[in-house]
Amino acid sequence: MLDALIRTISPGWALSRKQSRMAEARLARIEAKYEGAKVTRRTRGWVAPNTSANVETRDDLERLRSRSRDLVRNNPYAAAGLSTLIGYQVGTGIVPQSRTGDVALDAHANALWEKWGAMADAGQRHDIYGLMALAARTRSEAGEALIVMRPLSAAETRRRGSPVPLALHVLEPDHLDDTHNAPKTSSLVQGVELDAFGAPIAYRILPTHPGDQIIPVNPITVPARFVLHIYRQTRPGQVRGVPDLAPVMTRLRFLDEYEDAVFMQQLSQSVVAAFVTSSAEAGTGPLEAAPDGETPGVKQLSPGMIERLLPGEGVEFLNPSGSGPFAEFARHQLRAIATGYRLTYDLLTGDLSQANYSSLRAGRLAFKRQLEQDQWLMLVPQMCGPIWQAFVSAAQAEGALPLRAGPWPVEWAPPHFEMVDPLKDTMAIKEQLRLGLLTWGQAVAEMGWDPEKQAAQIAAWNEKHDDAGLILDGDARRTAGTGNAQNAAQNAAVEIAATGAAKE
Repeated sequence: MLDALIRTISPGWALSRKQSRMAEARLARIEAKYEGAKVTRRTRGWVAPNTSANVETRDDLERLRSRSRDLVRNNPYAAAGLSTLIGYQVGTGIVPQSRTGDVALDAHANALWEKWGAMADAGQRHDIYGLMALAARTRSEAGEALIVMRPLSAAETRRRGSPVPLALHVLEPDHLDDTHNAPKTSSLVQGVELDAFGAPIAYRILPTHPGDQIIPVNPITVPARFVLHIYRQTRPGQVRGVPDLAPVMTRLRFLDEYEDAVFMQQLSQSVVAAFVTSSAEAGTGPLEAAPDGETPGVKQLSPGMIERLLPGEGVEFLNPSGSGPFAEFARHQLRAIATGYRLTYDLLTGDLSQANYSSLRAGRLAFKRQLEQDQWLMLVPQMCGPIWQAFVSAAQAEGALPLRAGPWPVEWAPPHFEMVDPLKDTMAIKEQLRLGLLTWGQAVAEMGWDPEKQAAQIAAWNEKHDDAGLILDGDARRTAGTGNAQNAAQNAAVEIAATGAAKE
């Protein structure tokens, strides 16, 4: 009846109502296949634009970076989480080991790397491993980091005392001139020139940081072979990276504000306050003035005081209402923040009150998987590997390393991942070695050491122990797992030598 009435008044309005109902019915039929795609009264406000990764970063990246940096500066959980994450990702450095097969050449290449690495920083503040940590920190905090590899002239190389004519300069992603983003071409996206396959050709880099508040200068186009662009790519075609705090920065901010509100509430209620009440009973009469002209009665509380109240007066104390279930609420929020930050709750907060060996181990194993992804799928291929090859090329051009066909073989050793319970974990490694599920070299590499150097040092110390006549419980050549001697002849020889020395 309503439709008929509207049709007589306004046919266009009636047609619009009919089309709207048909559209909703058609949409309902389509969305019925997936609950998450339905448009209902509760999900009508769920706005999820279907934009590309580059459109998302173009519109939001600057604000995400500034808010991430603000949280790291002022929020203790954000600051501690970032430091913990970089400590596990890079630690004191992801160390390379040359693997050409020539022992002498590998030793020379490794020594040359260490000598060059001590002065690799263009700003002369860090060694190569400090630069790695700085780049990884910048990448996590700002979403991406730039490393410009600067070839040095002969005069500059001599002045710096570097054995290799190469220096590295770590830049924040703000140096990328994202205003150069031609909308009609796909070859330039937020300051990065791309080829037809999406590979970078060049970068538009600002010589000064735009936040320095100085007169802006034109960007410099730097070929991609001199620039390392480090970021976590989560979508195909994504050219720029987002901060690690992006999924949790709103929750961190609100938790910070909530803690401030609770703190101020507790601070205001921590003051002991008392109110003197007076009954207006007949016969009480007005208060008599004290000799000094002040009104008699209790005005201030002091320790151990005994005060007589005036007739008809009483005292009521302020009872604080408390902060409510703040601890449990904050703990729940921090668990969610740790999950979004790719950390465990105990690593983010340092709270071990509810942890045990099983929970710590299970959490660390999941964390280790994510950590290895960042190391082997981002930091090593985007930062460590290209730096090594640039070092080798510069050293070969200088004559410090011989020419070889193809890339120079190298292995990388990330920082050691600490054991939750060293005794239990070591026994587990021992059983894996006995069953052949793990090689000795793999076990040593997982501890963060170079197997080749470790074997050489063990052999050298075994020789020293033998010369000194020492048999240690940990020497598997001489003792069983219980520490009992396995080689009686060796023990007898040691005893005879000791006896002869004593007689002499």
